Amino acid sequence: MKRLLCEGGGRLHGALIRTDLVDELHLTVCPTIFGGRNAPTIADGKGIGRLIDAKRFELASCKHIGDEVFTVWRRAAQK
Repeated sequence: MKRLLCEGGGRLHGALIRTDLVDELHLTVCPTIFGGRNAPTIADGKGIGRLIDAKRFELASCKHIGDEVFTVWRRAAQK
C-alpha cells in the first residue's frame, strides 16, 4: 500500500503520530476559535512528554481560499 487516508479523531491521530506512521498532514486553518480543557486536539491520548521527542513536519504547500488556509505538511527529516 502506498497511500492511506486516515480521518479519525484525536486519539487515533495521536497514536499514529507517536508510532511514526504519519508522513503527511493536511490541516485547514479557519477563522473560528474555540477551546477549553475538553476541546479536542489533533493528537489526543497519551501524548509525547518531551519536546525533544516531538514529531516534526515541514510545510509542503499552502492555499488560501476565502477565509480559510489549506496546508499540507510533510514529515521532516530526522536530525
